[in-house]
Amino acid sequence: MASIGKIKLDNPVCLAPMAGFSTVPYRVICKGFGSAYAPTELCSARSIRYRGVGPSYQYLRIDPGREGLTSIQLFGFDPVDFEYAIGAILDDELLSKTDMIDINMGCPVPKVIKTGAGSALMKTPKLAGDIVRAARKAACGKPVTVKTRIGFDRGAKGDPDFIKVLADAGSDMICVHGRTAAAMYSGQADIEAVALMGKAAKEAGVTFFANGDIQDGASALKMKEKCSAQGLMVGRAAQGNPWVFDRILKEMKGEVFTEPSFEERKEMLLKHLKEEVELAPSEDAAVRAMRSVFVCYVKGMKGAAELKDRLCRASTVEEVEDILWN
Repeated sequence: MASIGKIKLDNPVCLAPMAGFSTVPYRVICKGFGSAYAPTELCSARSIRYRGVGPSYQYLRIDPGREGLTSIQLFGFDPVDFEYAIGAILDDELLSKTDMIDINMGCPVPKVIKTGAGSALMKTPKLAGDIVRAARKAACGKPVTVKTRIGFDRGAKGDPDFIKVLADAGSDMICVHGRTAAAMYSGQADIEAVALMGKAAKEAGVTFFANGDIQDGASALKMKEKCSAQGLMVGRAAQGNPWVFDRILKEMKGEVFTEPSFEERKEMLLKHLKEEVELAPSEDAAVRAMRSVFVCYVKGMKGAAELKDRLCRASTVEEVEDILWN
């Protein structure tokens, strides 16, 4: 069974952290379908250092009672920022209960990489290692994990040396997404490149997770076995589709998975939305934030294009309910 530091996971399949999707309600929903754990959305270490945890609380929030294992994800480019940010997190009554700290070294979004953060850290391995060391120093024994990519430039075919840097710095788990930063989310995940980095992690004695194009039992088994991965993270296949965890876990054991009906998907969309409303500053804010999520839930439904258009103009739960059921 997969483990991160001294933490043992119930199973090897987890929800990957995704901006706009990895909220508390959705992490709890995915746990209900089998996700072993899920990091929070990315949050700026620098913002926490200079503004405190308050302004970033919507991204940092955890719910250990319902989530089980929790992990707070940070991004940045300065080791001092990480040391301060983690200290502030551990000084907060709720946030201090997090089980792990995750460092984002994989985000390919231009506004993140132009600061030297996210996947740009693959171009500055010494700095990446220094960030892990600072995080470990501040984490008071809590595991520190890193999520990264197979390389920065489009032609990269895996970077085992970067894995060694992260391992030497004390990473407890490293997860690799099978695309380069330049590719962002286009094309197919390069399993060979992920396997190369997995081999380096194994040699360094570090827990290794793989990520990229995992959507069913067959793709999960292929990635796990070829990359010698102890764990897997599921990203885009889980957007608006929490059932994917049940599917993967069942199919990995040779069991039959039954697809949810359109009615079940609509009901889950509403459950998800109502939980988001409870945490948001207003109903309107929650509905607006969920618009990109609505699109994923109704994909493939009859009249999906019209449903998407109408849902993306809704501003209340009542409107969403009316659109879905009338």
